[in-house]
Order: sequence, then C-alpha cells, then structure tokens
Amino acid sequence: MLFWIGVLFTLTVPFILSICFESVSAGWLSAACGAFVVFASKLERIAELSLGPVKAKMREKIEEASATIEQLRKVSVTIAEAELTNLIATAFMGNMTLEKKLEIHDKVIDELKNINVSDEQISTAEESWKKGITVIYHRAIRNALEERPHPSIVNAEISDSQKNAGRELQDLLDFDNWLPPTPYQIRKLLEKHGISSSAAEVWIDDYEHFLKTNEIRNREEFVRQ
Repeated sequence: MLFWIGVLFTLTVPFILSICFESVSAGWLSAACGAFVVFASKLERIAELSLGPVKAKMREKIEEASATIEQLRKVSVTIAEAELTNLIATAFMGNMTLEKKLEIHDKVIDELKNINVSDEQISTAEESWKKGITVIYHRAIRNALEERPHPSIVNAEISDSQKNAGRELQDLLDFDNWLPPTPYQIRKLLEKHGISSSAAEVWIDDYEHFLKTNEIRNREEFVRQ
C-alpha cells in the first residue's frame, strides 16, 4: 500500500503543485519526497529476500537503495534551499504576505523532517532564509526606534538623536549580503546616541532570541513589519 501511495504521489502531486503555485521547484521537491516513499516501502521486501545464494546480491541492492534515498534527501535539501531563498527574497517585494511565507517555510521544514533530513542539512537549506529574517528584524528595530506609526510612514516629530541613530542603523545594514548589525552593535549604537527605547529593545531581544533558537517570537507583530 505504501508503495502505491508513493507512486501515486510522485505522479500527481508535483504536477498539481507546479500548476497551482507556478513553482517548478516545488514540484520537484514533492517528486523527490514521493520517490523517497517508494524506495522506503521496498526496503523491507528486499531484506526478506536476502537468503541463500542471493544474499550478497540483495545486500548490494539494499545498500544501493539506501544510497539513493540519501541522494534524494540531498536533492530535497538543495531544492528546499532554493525555494526558501526565493521565498524570503520576495519578502521585500510585497508579492505575498509575510505571514503566508512563514507558513510555507514551516511546511517545507516539516516535510524535510518527515523524510529524515538531518538537522545539519536543514540548517544548510535555511541559511539564506535566516539571513532574510534578520533583515526584517533590523527593519522592525528601526521602525520602533523612529516611532513610525506604520513601516511605510515616516514620523517627522522624533528627536534629532532618533533620526541620526536611525540613519546610522540603516548604514550598518549590508543589504546586498543580508547582513544586519548584531544585537550588541545595535545596543551600542543606541547607547552612543543616548537613546532609551523600550519598543526598540523588545525587538532587539526578539532578534537576539531568533539568532539563538531560530524561533520568531511575537509572530503576529513580526508579520506586520
């Protein structure tokens, strides 16, 4: 039964995803997952046949199948990395809500875990995604520092110190490489300008928490940035 489910999944789901989401890479990822199910379903049967004169041959086939499954995992990680990188890159273009992007990210990671992809491989797949998230935290911190009523609305009533700190904070962002300043650097910047902002400090704490745990706190507020 598992074998036929895997075959059906591999033949149909990639096509549906490619049509519905206009994403070829998403289709390939689902195909890799389906193929993995097919191979996994046959390992037990191969093992049952490993008796008598064909034992060595069956052992070889099992090893080949295991190697193929590992290759599928690697392919899945590569596709997931490309998909997540593209997903977070478009977060700065407004073509899809950030909340939806986070939901898709979570589903991709869950699927990788379901096919026993290692934590190290998942970390590789998420590398650019995490960088993109830190850029959004940087934006949230600046918005709080400049007391913006909305991310796209500048508050002209803030002090000169806040304006100067905001500009300097933006200058510290290497956007081309998605490398914002660290929480420590940001706190030193606020201290330099004599600014004490509880709103900014909340976001700095959340940013620091994300770097340590890969968890986004205050998710409802985060998606508004």
